[in-house]
Amino acid sequence: MFPGAAVAPPALDPFVVVGRVNGYEETACAATPADALELMLDWLRADERAAAVWYLREDWPGTLTLIGRPVHGVVGESRRCAHLFRIRPGAALHGSVVACCGTELLLPEIEWLRPGAGMPCECCLVLGARTLPELEGYPDDRQNR
Repeated sequence: MFPGAAVAPPALDPFVVVGRVNGYEETACAATPADALELMLDWLRADERAAAVWYLREDWPGTLTLIGRPVHGVVGESRRCAHLFRIRPGAALHGSVVACCGTELLLPEIEWLRPGAGMPCECCLVLGARTLPELEGYPDDRQNR
């Protein structure tokens, strides 16, 4: 590295899991919703009375769009379409999340996907495209037309 060269700050995990395990408050960071679920399941294995929620960090710069579909076996293959889930910073999420189209899925029943993977839910695409500028923090230039 050259003297005076800028060093990029380390990437922060976007998700936080908080809960009560064995009578103690616990907090952990997670890179993905699947990692958040695994943390919560670990806590439940350690204490059957554990309680936890997860959320997108409050200091995250804007709404995050996640893509997920029901895991194999929850619904028939023809209904395993990829839904869009809008996650707002700081909004506590419990056992389920609701897609743009209104479909509600339990966290353990979601297979999280990379962009472009899976057959898209047409309703999510239409509703997501209509609200994308506002939710992603970009100015809505439609108002200026």
